[in-house]
Amino acid sequence: MTGADRVSDAGPDSLVLGGGDILVVDDFPDTVALYEALLSEEGHRVRTAPGGVEALAKVEEREPELVLLDVSMPGMDGVEVLRKLRARRGGGPAVLMLTAARREPHAIEAGLREGADAYLTKPIDGRELLARVRAAIESFRLKRMYEAQRRDHIAMLVHDLRHPLSSLGLLAEVIESEDLSPEERKAATVTLRTLCADMARLVDGVLAASRLEAGLFSVEPRDTTARAVLKPTVDVFSPIATRRRVTLSFEGELDVRLRADAAKLRQAIDNLIANALKFTPKGGRVRLRISSASHEVTFEVTDSGPGIPASERATIFDRYKQGNRGRAVGGSGLGLAIARGIAEAHHGRITVGEGDLGGASFRLTVPA
Repeated sequence: MTGADRVSDAGPDSLVLGGGDILVVDDFPDTVALYEALLSEEGHRVRTAPGGVEALAKVEEREPELVLLDVSMPGMDGVEVLRKLRARRGGGPAVLMLTAARREPHAIEAGLREGADAYLTKPIDGRELLARVRAAIESFRLKRMYEAQRRDHIAMLVHDLRHPLSSLGLLAEVIESEDLSPEERKAATVTLRTLCADMARLVDGVLAASRLEAGLFSVEPRDTTARAVLKPTVDVFSPIATRRRVTLSFEGELDVRLRADAAKLRQAIDNLIANALKFTPKGGRVRLRISSASHEVTFEVTDSGPGIPASERATIFDRYKQGNRGRAVGGSGLGLAIARGIAEAHHGRITVGEGDLGGASFRLTVPA
């Protein structure tokens, strides 16, 4: 083993992360043995491969969470192996490239360009190796968990869209009937409009979430009033609340002026009201109160539903995250995340706590 391949003793302060599934790929047997001993001692499951072809075969057998991949190997080099790993469904495992930096600057650049998570230069310090391995595995697991949540919530979105679509079909048959009275036909038309509004909110939510995720979300603030922002909200949600036998009230300073993107701010408030109506039982109340103080305007949506446990409030605005009351009723888990994104795009904030109606209280505050 050359000096460039030495790994220093990790020592008693080394980081410990058990259960990682790691594949070590290097054409120097002594180096592989040293990495394997160091990682196994930390509780990782370690497999090894002497070259790129063998590494890809082992990945096919069982995809690891992390590949420690040497750049310079005979035959298929590390950059080519990385390229093939990234072509796998889901992007493949996390990859730490191992390089002799002075001899391989172009390989480092190529590896990062092809999607390496990080690189380590030889001689490699044991503490640094273990720290990088831990960070890479944690990042890989978080990514996979997020992807699983996203798939689950896409399935939820499809389910949520199927329900109003089915209802629209049934309503169309009802409206076509010649036996309807004028009052019945009007009621069916109101329900039809409500279902269309529900579908539009779902579609708008998916589009907004995609733009937030891609970093393309933006607002165009203009001078407006709270009344101008909320008039369409009143028109849409008043009949919905009536149909669900929930009292919906609007209070406060409707004429307060603010500078905001009215359409997007309304989308955030609509999401909060829709969320409140979803979890408020028949006979309950939902209230939107507008107030201003210290050059800020606050829109507070309070309901008389079951509330949100204190343990869930820190994550309730995370994308694709639902609290217990969300799982009980169903939903995409996007509305609150979008509301937070809109608030932050306005340089504002959103918080949640207990309300005076007995349920949850969401406060969206933006600069006036």
